[in-house]
Amino acid sequence: MKPFLLLAACLFIPTQAAFPQSPPARPKVGLVLSGGAAKGIAHVGVLKVLEEAGIVPDVITGTSMGSIIGGLYAIGYRADTMKQLLLEQDWDRVLSDRIPLQEVIFEEKDYFRNSLIELPYEEGKVQAPGGLIYGQQISALLSRLSLSAYEIQDFRRLPIPFRCVGANLLKGEPFVFNEGYLPSALRASMAIPSVFTPVHLQNMLLVDGGLVRNFPVIEAKEWGADIIIGVYAGRLRARAEDLESFSDILIQSAFLMSIKDAEEQAAMVDIYIEPDMDGYGAQDFRKADSIMYRGELAARAQFGRLKALADSLNALGPPHRPKALPPVEEVCLSQIEVAGNQRFSDAEIIGRFGLEVEETVTVDELEQAVNRLFGTNYFEWVSYRLRQEGNQTILTLEVVEKAPTLLRAAINYDNYLGAGFLFNASTRNVVLPASRLMFTGTIAENYRFDLNYLKYADEAQRSSAVGAITLTRDEIPVFQDGLQNAEFRLFELLIDLRLQRRLGRNSLIGLGLQREHLFFRPTVSSDPLFKRLDYTNYNAYAFWQLNTLNRNILPTKGARLALELKGLNNDNFNVRQLSPQSPVPEDSLFAFNPYTKLTFQARSYLPLHPRASIIISPFAGFVFNPSNTFGDFYLVGAPEALTRRSIPFYGLNANQLVAQVAVGGGIGYQHFFRDNMMFSIDANAGFFAQPGQFSGNLPEPEQFLAGLGLTFGYSSFLGPVKFTLMYPIDTDGTLPDNVRFFLTIGHRF
Repeated sequence: MKPFLLLAACLFIPTQAAFPQSPPARPKVGLVLSGGAAKGIAHVGVLKVLEEAGIVPDVITGTSMGSIIGGLYAIGYRADTMKQLLLEQDWDRVLSDRIPLQEVIFEEKDYFRNSLIELPYEEGKVQAPGGLIYGQQISALLSRLSLSAYEIQDFRRLPIPFRCVGANLLKGEPFVFNEGYLPSALRASMAIPSVFTPVHLQNMLLVDGGLVRNFPVIEAKEWGADIIIGVYAGRLRARAEDLESFSDILIQSAFLMSIKDAEEQAAMVDIYIEPDMDGYGAQDFRKADSIMYRGELAARAQFGRLKALADSLNALGPPHRPKALPPVEEVCLSQIEVAGNQRFSDAEIIGRFGLEVEETVTVDELEQAVNRLFGTNYFEWVSYRLRQEGNQTILTLEVVEKAPTLLRAAINYDNYLGAGFLFNASTRNVVLPASRLMFTGTIAENYRFDLNYLKYADEAQRSSAVGAITLTRDEIPVFQDGLQNAEFRLFELLIDLRLQRRLGRNSLIGLGLQREHLFFRPTVSSDPLFKRLDYTNYNAYAFWQLNTLNRNILPTKGARLALELKGLNNDNFNVRQLSPQSPVPEDSLFAFNPYTKLTFQARSYLPLHPRASIIISPFAGFVFNPSNTFGDFYLVGAPEALTRRSIPFYGLNANQLVAQVAVGGGIGYQHFFRDNMMFSIDANAGFFAQPGQFSGNLPEPEQFLAGLGLTFGYSSFLGPVKFTLMYPIDTDGTLPDNVRFFLTIGHRF
């Protein structure tokens, strides 16, 4: 007999019975919520109508998105609260492993998600890229939203008893979560194959329960549900005309058994609600508002039945009023454990985590510490689990380590370097623990190669010692009266040793020593001063760097800043084929007296609204060496920094101006048409002093230059593509007034 008939019979027991009867037991209502990815958001609209009808479920079961909605409802979230949460989410971020660049430690920023391809190298061979999302952000969100339940292991003890379903990939059968850590259960239930990585639990490999049990009705009945309200937003049997593409056929094939099972489960449902999802796909999270409305419409169509059910149940007794779990705002950590690590020690991971035992921390501080650990770029995934043992609160950090060696590659083209191939190889803990060895190269006509070894010196890994060797080649043009009359080829070999300390994640200060060996050769000159000049400097320097950009590619907010003060002392030099042939006088162009150099550059993005920013870019450079400046200068021009001596400047080609003094800045407006397409309008101006055209004289009087730029940018699969039109608007007649352009394609690191 159907539960409704049982309920009706209970309501009409004769009052004149000879013997008093016990009041009939109030039937239990089970709420079953299917999977459906974004379409499962419709469940929130249904919950809104259930609340209006006065129905409080006694048991909730769910799969995939149904498990997330159902699990949150079971611990006390109401429909209006969940609606607001869903509408506020940045779904592109939530359904990814991305974190803002501000969360990445300074030493790793330039390489974080800034390459065409990243391949792990392990066990002597290059591994194929996983292509799956570990779910860093969805795990963080679920942990935050369900933190109030961390002390409850038995899901029967939640305000509303709750079960969710995953699929055991090894056996092809449902696995029902009745207990455990709620965020982990929810994460496993929605691990969509080919999108999210499976969840390892005991001897199982768990994926989205929608593969085998997308509509867990029997699971609700097993926990005593007499009346079932089922909401189905998953896949249905397809018509032949709907299976026209290979992907449609493949997806339908994968879910065919689940669709058949859902039909069998639906036969046990008393009130069946199926929102009209025509026109909506599993990926349409940005349409959350209209999807919830579809759920609400479907439930309102059966509001009469729902209200009648609520009234009948209330006639048998008051409904259970679940009390929401109190929110957790802070916890005192009694113990910190690590799980999943193989190459990094517990002490190293806990040190980078940055929280102490017996310390009371807020939820925000806990999440910041997780992001701090993930931002080391050591891990594919970092999450946490809390449990209560007596009066002890134990935090377990769960990590999935990246391969010890990572290979990155990209291609790049610009007007200066030409076509180039970029590669980067980094490996951890070589020779010494808590270290990183990295080799970076750009193979192009003007090449760059850098070998870098970093060793952390403290447990929190904020202080480090760095040794680096850099080899570069550049072209240095020389202009006179607006025309190029000479060009030098510059080879630089730099050996750098420094001590540095990171302040937070986004700032770095340090002191260093350098051995700088430079080779100059004239390639174009009407009257070359020499055939070759090479010299060696020993330098001491101090620096401060800041990087708060939100991303490497087309940033929209944040700033990047570099300040360096350097003292240089020449060790030796060699000049070949001076003209005229004569000894080098002590006060000549090549005397190389000790001198100092101060360099400052910054670029800040100040958001006006989510799609627009003001760009401010001041710069200042001084070479305090009035007697001889041949070996040190700034290369001004092009919209991007192309060498370690570069000062970007709209209106000039790459390296078009060689300056001993450069002071100025720029301002611009940047606007995004779409998330990956933008334009900017920029203007800059500055005062410059040139080093006497390499004549040995004092710099010429200050000259004023200004220029404009119009840039179009696009974030493509190859990396950022930027095309800039530039025009010099005030050059004192020293440079030709004509439109120039600069094109760059691909990543830089």
